[in-house]
Amino acid sequence: MSEMVSKSGLIITKKEGHVAWLIFNRPKKSNAFLMVMWEEAGDALEELGKDKNIRCLIIAGNGPSFLAGHDVGEIREHSKGIADGSVSKEQLFAWQQTAQRVTRLIRSVPFPVIAAVQGWCVGGGTEICIGCDLVVASLNAQFGCPEVTLSITMTNGTTKMLAQKVGLARAREIAYLGEWWPATEAHRIGLVNRLVPVGKEREEALKMASVIAKRAPISVRFHKEMIDRATEAPLSEVLMFESEYYLKASFSKDSIEGTNAWFDDREPNFKGE
Repeated sequence: MSEMVSKSGLIITKKEGHVAWLIFNRPKKSNAFLMVMWEEAGDALEELGKDKNIRCLIIAGNGPSFLAGHDVGEIREHSKGIADGSVSKEQLFAWQQTAQRVTRLIRSVPFPVIAAVQGWCVGGGTEICIGCDLVVASLNAQFGCPEVTLSITMTNGTTKMLAQKVGLARAREIAYLGEWWPATEAHRIGLVNRLVPVGKEREEALKMASVIAKRAPISVRFHKEMIDRATEAPLSEVLMFESEYYLKASFSKDSIEGTNAWFDDREPNFKGE
């Protein structure tokens, strides 16, 4: 296993076989996000996205919580800066772009991204989960979008992707009330894919990632792209690009390998070609 630590020490990336990890590393503060963490997480995602050996990524947080929202001290500094004029709209917009870059990269990297969640998963933590392809949560996970309690708004594509995951009516309820919801409720409404005992979230996420890593990477990558495109397109367009992707996949070397393996009653050896 290879491991890299960011300059601040707050982001750790690991690679083992075809599975990679991106880990928030501020456990004493429940991984409350600083702007440097958004920046370094984006840098890490960009580098991981270039690695053709990676077939699945797991995002996790060290310590008792996944990610407990934005750091309170930094929120106070930003609020004071807005009040006294030292923080401009341009600066605030730039910070937003730094955060949103993480969502853009989660959706654009050519492999599924799984969130392994425990403890507090607040604000930006919930937004990251909403952006991920799959979410595994322990029974002690607590989710929340408390923006209306601070007179700010959701970001990171949440107003779009939350409704896609849990439905429009439920998304409105979450956005308007700003309440906390336990892992069991997050699982019931469709934000969480798998619910596990406390301390088992990484183990279960790795099981899912290991299965994905054995599948044909071309098919998995195409399915990620296709599902995202399908949420934006009319059925006639979806049917057309489904055929285009099907043809591309069918003429790949891995398609021939998959068919031969099926007839030979053996595990396929997919190479992403």
